[in-house]
Amino acid sequence: MNEVVTLHHGQRETKKLNREAADLARSRWGRDLPVVQVMAAEMPRVVDEAEETLIEAGAPVFTRAGALVRPVSELLPSTSGQLTRVAHLRPLCKASLADILGQTMRFQRWDERRQSFVNMDVPPVVAETMLARQGQWRLPPLAGIITTPTLRADGTLLSEPGYDSETRLFVMLDEGFTLGPLPERPTRADAEAALKLLLDLLSGFPFVGPVDRAVALSGIITSVLRPGLPTAPAHGIRAHTAGTGKSLMVDLFSAIALGRPCPVIAVGKTEEETEKRLGALLLNAVSVISIDNVNGELGGDLLCQMTERPLVRVRKLGTSEAPEIECRSMVFATGNNLVLVGDMTRRTVLCTLDAGVERPETREFDFDPIQRVIEDRGKYVAAALTIARAYRVSGFPKRCVPLGSYGAWSDTVRSALMWLGEADPAASMETMRDEDPELLEIRSLLAHWRDNLAEASFYTASQVIDTACEKDTGGGFLRPEFRDLLLRIAGDGPVVSSKRLGRRLVKMHGRVVGQMRLDLRADEKRGNRFALSKIRVWDGTGEE
Repeated sequence: MNEVVTLHHGQRETKKLNREAADLARSRWGRDLPVVQVMAAEMPRVVDEAEETLIEAGAPVFTRAGALVRPVSELLPSTSGQLTRVAHLRPLCKASLADILGQTMRFQRWDERRQSFVNMDVPPVVAETMLARQGQWRLPPLAGIITTPTLRADGTLLSEPGYDSETRLFVMLDEGFTLGPLPERPTRADAEAALKLLLDLLSGFPFVGPVDRAVALSGIITSVLRPGLPTAPAHGIRAHTAGTGKSLMVDLFSAIALGRPCPVIAVGKTEEETEKRLGALLLNAVSVISIDNVNGELGGDLLCQMTERPLVRVRKLGTSEAPEIECRSMVFATGNNLVLVGDMTRRTVLCTLDAGVERPETREFDFDPIQRVIEDRGKYVAAALTIARAYRVSGFPKRCVPLGSYGAWSDTVRSALMWLGEADPAASMETMRDEDPELLEIRSLLAHWRDNLAEASFYTASQVIDTACEKDTGGGFLRPEFRDLLLRIAGDGPVVSSKRLGRRLVKMHGRVVGQMRLDLRADEKRGNRFALSKIRVWDGTGEE
């Protein structure tokens, strides 16, 4: 009997503790929270007030890509058992938005019996209506999330946690991160010391030349500054043999910028599949994107856009929506004998590594560069910031000619490195342009056209094919190299397709290569016609 009484007493005590906890929770969440009164036929006003309350409270609710999102973070292992903060975006659903609304404000309804307003749960229709107000939100837009300090466009430091309206970035600093010494007005000597610190990290990598080392330095600095830059070129790392250090170098860049090795994606089997993977990362505002182990050629429309344009359109999976997204992602690509094609040749700087041995993976570094960074990441972040800030404080001396589409990067990173005596990282673009298979095909086609067709005369695609495939009296081809080129460009089995060749000629017309170009004359009856013409070079005196 005593046991039963004790049990009932324990139940009473438990209920008492539950009531006290509930009272405490109500006190905690109810005290000083703004009140939104819910009344019949006034739902638009209720949703307006709820949204305004979120804004005034600084609640972490933002707009991005036609959706409401919130920043989230978690601690994940980096190296040697250490933890680092990883941040990303999550779209809000009805339940998650209702949860934030309930933590930010109180909702009350009119009670007829009491003749007063009483507390109530968050009405589901409020969260549902707010989510549906796409295009009408007053909540702030979000460009991305950073866990490491960076610089704003004016050179000021962005390191205060929370939302920054100027850059539209949300700062979620890693609790274990401490920024190294950063002078307010660093001198050239400060910048040279910072450069030496970064060069020491790169001492074990087998760069082919000074330009390759400059690209690696740009990779470090740009990774830190990328959130504050409108655009930045992709950085490619290539070698001739596996194990030379391509992925290790990208992991080093990521260790400085994010505090951990870099997660990677692979190129899809099709361009569309690759774009889906990149689009998903952009929607989540991923800071660093690494396309790993590219076999052969790399290009694609979305990749070109996200490295050149501050705003891109990305189609959401499973829908026909393609909202605009601010792109603040740093893009890397690695591969053995990596080749950039098309427009990517002028949107990428390239670092080439060559260890000069048969099995480069057996080489030993004097130290582990990633572990060295993780042990004191703050001083390497400060070094990157010091170089950029010192160049600005010095008045942008020896400013190089701005690179098209990358003016801010050129002024902030490229010129700063050249000011300190490093090579021009953009010089690697000319190497890629010379290796571009599309450009090589165009050069070859124009050369064969010039040698076998009359200059300034217009031809249809079929007439070009007839010339290339003309046979001699013995049945052999008079111009076998010209024919082989057309088969590569527009072959359909053993024959050259006039339809494919016509589309290819339309695509390349107007492009100047070696002072030559194809001109197009549209003809609805007989089809498009093309002519090779020489470009006049104006020297300012009236002479060619």
